[in-house]
Amino acid sequence: MNQFLFARSSWPFVVLGGLLAAACLASTWYINRLQSDLARAVRHDAARMEAADELQVQLRHLRFHSVVCAADPTGARREVVRHDTAQADAALAAIRADITAEDAELLAVIESDYATYKQQLGSGGSPEPITNLTELVRWSDAHPMRGLLQPCRELSDRQRARMDAGLARSETDTAWAGRVLLALGSAGAFGGLVTGYATARGQRRRAAQLSVRVRAVQSQLDQEVGALSVDPPPADLGEQFDRVVERVTEVCRRLQDQERDLLRAEQLAAVGRLAAGVAHEVRNPLTGIKLLVEGALRSESPASLTSEDLDLIRQEIVRMERTVQGLLDFARTPPLECRPHDLRVLVSEAVNRARARAERKPVAVKVELAAAPLPVSADRDQMLSLLTNLLFNAVDATPTGGNVSVRVEGTPDGPPTVTVNDSGPGIAPEAMGKLFTPFATTKPTGTGLGLTVARRIARDHGGTLTATNRPEGGAAFTLTLPRGRGG
Repeated sequence: MNQFLFARSSWPFVVLGGLLAAACLASTWYINRLQSDLARAVRHDAARMEAADELQVQLRHLRFHSVVCAADPTGARREVVRHDTAQADAALAAIRADITAEDAELLAVIESDYATYKQQLGSGGSPEPITNLTELVRWSDAHPMRGLLQPCRELSDRQRARMDAGLARSETDTAWAGRVLLALGSAGAFGGLVTGYATARGQRRRAAQLSVRVRAVQSQLDQEVGALSVDPPPADLGEQFDRVVERVTEVCRRLQDQERDLLRAEQLAAVGRLAAGVAHEVRNPLTGIKLLVEGALRSESPASLTSEDLDLIRQEIVRMERTVQGLLDFARTPPLECRPHDLRVLVSEAVNRARARAERKPVAVKVELAAAPLPVSADRDQMLSLLTNLLFNAVDATPTGGNVSVRVEGTPDGPPTVTVNDSGPGIAPEAMGKLFTPFATTKPTGTGLGLTVARRIARDHGGTLTATNRPEGGAAFTLTLPRGRGG
């Protein structure tokens, strides 16, 4: 009870804590990812901006050294111009390897002007030295590199603007994440207060409801075990439950005692019914035998007992033996000795046992056997006892001149079944519910144990035994058994 109350009280806090933990984990993951993306973007933008600045520097060097080489075209100065050209080519290749679609057009302008420079001047500058200062200034102003510097500066400015925009976005996202974390912290505190208040209020309401229920139980327990006090304050609710448990335990003990008394009374009643049935089943044959023996004793002839009298005595003895055997079968459950059998063979043998009884009535017995073998794993003696009992009951229930039919059928994959039909009055509705109950019988004689033992045998074999009334009249008993592997 305490664990249950603890679970009911703590689950809102567990849920709230779980939600807050999940939100915090998600926020932490988002901030870490944001910082990682920012660092990667800053490194990328810085590398692009550095490449653009490097190109601009190399082009300035190339222009300056080419102007100097034009004034003094020595081999050393030409070598410096070639070195600057190689450096400019490398810087341009670095930009080309990581250019964006937005900057591709600007890069195309730079490459076009740079190619024009190479075509016009080559890597060594002017072939003839320019000694006139005015011509040198005019040549410098017309130098192709002068037009390249502006697009290079624009490319560098674009890279710097992108990096600044990324930093601004990062600052915005970081501020937003901080506000979210602040909101989560505030919501957690407020949610804890609300949840605690709601839980406390709910516990108080449940305590009041439990007190009402305890008072409702009081009126019933007072009749059994005396008055039950439920006046302690809510803080002593555990004591109230302990008192109720003690009183209910006492009531349950008394009910169990009464149940045992009722069961004992039912057992005594069952024994009484059994004794009455056994007395009836044994007394009637003994009475017949007694009359025959007394008549023979009073007769002066030593051979006064005829063969018919002896046969009648034998039948009555067999009847008493069957009654005693039924009691033994009901009282003990012999172990199964299952072996493979063909169900058709077992049914045929049981029909042969019942045929003499049917002919004395007389009642016609018709058998329909399946064409193919029906293998079952069964205890031969117990299965014959079950089948013979069903046939005897069918013969007894069928009026003179009636019919008893036995149908044995089955499919290759399905369980085999045996159906015993009679043309008697059928099973009364009031007897259907207790048909397989011990000592319940509709016959004028009998102990009511035959069908009980028959169903037990069927269940011991993993099968079922059911009874129904046929639409055309009479009763039908159906035995279903698991299919065996051989027969």
